[in-house]
Amino acid sequence: MLRSAPLEPGDRVPERVLAGVLGSPAIVVIHAAGWDPATAEHVEMYNRLVGNLPGAAGARLVQLRTDGIWRSLAFDDHTVALPVVPVVEDDDEIVRAFGVNGEPAVFVVDGEGLVRWRHVGRRPADAVALGRALSDACTSTPSALTPGAARTTWSRREFVATALGVAIALTLEPKFARAESAAKAMERASSAAQPVTLNVNGKDITLQLEPRVSLLDALREYAGMTGTKKGCDHGQCGACTVHLDGRRSLSCLTFAVMQQGKKITTIEGLAQGEELHPMQQAFITHDGFQCGYCTSGQIMAATAMVNEPWGLADSDVREAMSGNICRCGAYVGIVAAIQEVRQARRAAR
Repeated sequence: MLRSAPLEPGDRVPERVLAGVLGSPAIVVIHAAGWDPATAEHVEMYNRLVGNLPGAAGARLVQLRTDGIWRSLAFDDHTVALPVVPVVEDDDEIVRAFGVNGEPAVFVVDGEGLVRWRHVGRRPADAVALGRALSDACTSTPSALTPGAARTTWSRREFVATALGVAIALTLEPKFARAESAAKAMERASSAAQPVTLNVNGKDITLQLEPRVSLLDALREYAGMTGTKKGCDHGQCGACTVHLDGRRSLSCLTFAVMQQGKKITTIEGLAQGEELHPMQQAFITHDGFQCGYCTSGQIMAATAMVNEPWGLADSDVREAMSGNICRCGAYVGIVAAIQEVRQARRAAR
């Protein structure tokens, strides 16, 4: 009979669920399709979260390899191999047998088939608490591995370390679930997409866009023009600044479908071939950037600002550029670059 509530510690797992690994400690990972703990990102997450724990659980994880149901974890002082049973959400019988109804979960099962520990749901597991729980749960000596495995026994410290590593990897699973949800949402939205023609940097491009796509996303995700940056996506940082008919505008707050017929200029359209725009060159000359993430928005705002009726003082420039944030604090160089271009323009008149 299938359960409607998750298995509790002390419950016995139905034999059919662990066919092939019963008799060995097992880590049953129930997750969405596409999640794989054998990635460098998960190894990095393990080391970052549990690198300060004592004993085997604190050993640095060097590599995690996948071979069927086996996960081979190489620590800096030993290598551990334990069975991990990956179960995708559409496998109803196994999912319901554990009673999780499609939620992501980790179950630690001993060699007798008894649940020793569990973590159910999308909330992240606390690394320290998890390590202690597993250490307390895994008190019995593991049984022999199934035929074909490299090891015949594990020490308690090895089992704790391995279980902890795989369970911590699950904390990244919600990211994949969100990605799947986003993909489904895009698929639904595609039915509402319509052709939108935008004039970008002097060239007409036609994109299939859903009406609520922002100009920022249209440029970056659909047209592949990634010079315009997504910072806050709320109109507060200025990193996404572009020109609409020569005036600066925040592309994250602008619907792409409403910009048909306007001349859109992005950072890619400022330079003339290999010749930089004077504002671009001035930013280089005066070190108007550090990390560079905000720089395209700063330059687009600055090139529009020099055509606006602002005063001549540095304080006027700072006021004019107050909508563009530089978290590196390169404001002195930014102001100097803008003033150089302004002075050159006045001298040329």
